[in-house]
Amino acid sequence: MKVIEALIKSLRSAAQYNASAQVAPAAILWTDKEREWLPVMTQLQSALPELFCLGSFKPERRQGPAIWLKCVLADALPEVSLPTGLIPIIYLPGVIRQDLRAISACPADLQPLAELQYRGALLSQVNTND
Repeated sequence: MKVIEALIKSLRSAAQYNASAQVAPAAILWTDKEREWLPVMTQLQSALPELFCLGSFKPERRQGPAIWLKCVLADALPEVSLPTGLIPIIYLPGVIRQDLRAISACPADLQPLAELQYRGALLSQVNTND
């Protein structure tokens, strides 16, 4: 199995839930403080139509600021459609889980996504050097 195939499997498995006891997560929040996966984001997005990225506004690349991503998740943008049957994955380069924890202390540019920590699932990078 190639690294990208293993990563895709890992990302999609983060969306698994017990339908008898839970509702589907609204999104998978993928934090990546060191931006380690940013160089391969285009390749990943080609394989994962449900993958969106926090960043400057580039809707053709499924990338935008937090408020745009929140609108995408709400299916409020006619020009963007979420793939049916797949949980959206939101890649957050330069963000750590703690940035989202205390909503009142959360950076203003991330606040629209902070509540998703309760309605979604968090997938974070683990760095043993921290």
